[in-house]
Amino acid sequence: MTDTGASAARLARGVAASIALVGALAATGAATPAAAAAGPAVRGELLPIPAVAPGEQHAVSAVDVSPLGVVAGTARVTRIGPDGTIESLVETPYRWARLPRAGWQRQRLALPAGATSGSVSGLTDLGEPAGKVTLDGVTRAARWSLDGRHATLIGEARSEAGAVGPRGTWGVATAGPEVISGQAELVSRAGVRTPLSGTPELDAGYRRYVVSIGASGTALVSVFTGVGQGTTAKPVLWHDGATVQLPVFGTAYLGPACVSRVQADGSVVASGYSLTAGVPRYIVMRHVGGVPGTDVVLSQATQGQPVGGLICTYGQTVNNLAADGGVAGFLTDAGGNRTAAYWNAANQVTTVSLADGERAASGVAAARGGRMVILAETGDGGNRMTLWRNGTRTPLPAPAGWNVRSVVELTDAGLLIANVQDAAGTIRPAAWNLG
Repeated sequence: MTDTGASAARLARGVAASIALVGALAATGAATPAAAAAGPAVRGELLPIPAVAPGEQHAVSAVDVSPLGVVAGTARVTRIGPDGTIESLVETPYRWARLPRAGWQRQRLALPAGATSGSVSGLTDLGEPAGKVTLDGVTRAARWSLDGRHATLIGEARSEAGAVGPRGTWGVATAGPEVISGQAELVSRAGVRTPLSGTPELDAGYRRYVVSIGASGTALVSVFTGVGQGTTAKPVLWHDGATVQLPVFGTAYLGPACVSRVQADGSVVASGYSLTAGVPRYIVMRHVGGVPGTDVVLSQATQGQPVGGLICTYGQTVNNLAADGGVAGFLTDAGGNRTAAYWNAANQVTTVSLADGERAASGVAAARGGRMVILAETGDGGNRMTLWRNGTRTPLPAPAGWNVRSVVELTDAGLLIANVQDAAGTIRPAAWNLG
């Protein structure tokens, strides 16, 4: 089963366990099934990656793409010993851009003197990368110059930059000496540091991690409590010292709370478990207006009603919210059938019927103009990716010999970036030009 399929299966099992506890509640909007016509296929193009030596295993994953089409990611090279054990793992930060008449070009980002490895977590709108580097065996948060030739350390030992603002504010998390401790702060381009603490929502946990920063300065922070299987992550929005906690949470056992990146107006969408008067329910919700803002429930797990959600991996934001308010996700009916769903800015939902050969599908990315990327599981165990818009599904086949592993983002300009995998297990980024 694919990563997406496994996540959805875990989510469905968890939701089924809680539905019996939830009474009849009003849902927002009625699902409208939509048959989809087929458009001409657009095949993906592999981005260039560095070569590896014999005995090395390669995994190159893209993590972000800027509005200008600059892509950032990390190459992880694992050296396998004669006995099959891992001898070493080295991470190298990269950036890609498509140049006129030259195609996609890659750039290896420079590391500070003495650094042995580095990885990227995000980009500014201009394409400036940020992430972490390893010095003397310890990670340090770092950001790179616009030309990628210089790295500036912006964090202490055991730190990393997990979020990048559109104009250059960085979210830095620093782990404490114990596993269950740590702090987070915002770092400006001028080096001014703003600790993310001092409110009941932020101080409720032992560790905080910045996962997204919007254009208005609104930050999305994951606040952690509990240990082991009892670890709980709660998303909190911060703006100018004020905070509001979103009404969802994720756990190691039940799965993550999926939250989108923060939009310019402070809006986000999220899915996850929620407690109302001690009763659990699974919801998809839209938060508008930043801090404090307003919550709107788009779907909730109720007896005999569709279960909705977003697809994500633990601790990562998703690109399911478009700047014009469109939301990409899924609905699962009482029979367990999962189909892609699209909510417009007015919170009206449209479901997209499964095509021939598909057994389940989810909307995994959204862009302006009612565009949604659908990733479907096929009967042969593979993935099928399409672009849905105005009732038409455009096939987006992966490069020959590759299968879509995860979708990174669909930009408003129509650039789709995804990570693909071949039969040997090699991972590399690919691009689809849908402009």
